[in-house]
Amino acid sequence: MAHVVDGGGDPSAADVELSAADYTERTHAVLAAMAAGGGSGRRPADAAQARADRTVPALAGPAPDTVTVTPATVPGPAGPLALRVYRPGHARTPGAGLVYLHGGGFVVGGPDSHHGALCALADTTEHVVVAVDYRLAPEHPFPAAVEDAEAATRQVAAHAQDFGIDAGRLSVAGDSAGATLAAVVAQSSRTRGASYLAHQVLITPLTAFPPYVDTASRRELAQGYYLTRELLDWYTECYVPDAADRGDPRAAPGLATDLRGLPPATVITGGLDPLHDEGERYARDMAAAGVDVRVRRLRGAFHLLWLATALAPAAQAEVFSLVDERLGAVS
Repeated sequence: MAHVVDGGGDPSAADVELSAADYTERTHAVLAAMAAGGGSGRRPADAAQARADRTVPALAGPAPDTVTVTPATVPGPAGPLALRVYRPGHARTPGAGLVYLHGGGFVVGGPDSHHGALCALADTTEHVVVAVDYRLAPEHPFPAAVEDAEAATRQVAAHAQDFGIDAGRLSVAGDSAGATLAAVVAQSSRTRGASYLAHQVLITPLTAFPPYVDTASRRELAQGYYLTRELLDWYTECYVPDAADRGDPRAAPGLATDLRGLPPATVITGGLDPLHDEGERYARDMAAAGVDVRVRRLRGAFHLLWLATALAPAAQAEVFSLVDERLGAVS
């Protein structure tokens, strides 16, 4: 039976561990630190400039030292795909696994940008976390990232034992653009009405592109919280330069018309994130299709707060605590 917990079916009423005031205070402290470091939310001159910006990685605190990290590769649609495998010291073999797709607007980021978070995620959940270094736009526009994400997930599932993973307990997760990809992977994981994935974790997901999305949160939070309309538009132009592709559910999972048979989902949004309305709408759509969904909105949190462990470690701790709780059912 489908259910959206945290608010009796209304994701906007999600319960939180920290108060909205706590999150708002941390959000403004992090935004001030980003502004001091040059992070403005303005349109970059090009992808090279965006990738050279170290404002966001500088927000991360030290990674847990209890996780073993090793490189791996699997075949991909355009050649070998690089993976990074995070194995907690106390993980069982074979144990539960989690394919992780990083955020960054489909243009920036990679295992390096999320290294601390991925160590903490593996340590908290006791899952083997497999990070995918998928191709980035604008050099590789849609559908390159989708093809890589799907191929990597299928390869990990098919060779789960090689990763020390029980194939029956493999999930997919991502944040921001990576959550978009994770949602697409979850949709494509279905065969004869069932998914080979045990769970999907979508952290601050983008689920559609203009002109197919026009939400109150995108309008009201278009400025002031780093992920500005200007920056979102630039990411869109880089990733889906052909406007016709912006209506394709493989680019925009919120446009899919059949969500039946998806794996259980955990959706996490931020109250000061312009993407929160579409993420919560997608959660409601999944619930209406019979998917077991849980939503948590971190009131007062902006899009990147959960990554800013140097200044706001409690935000990431809360996110991963919920993920651990939800994934515990498949561990």
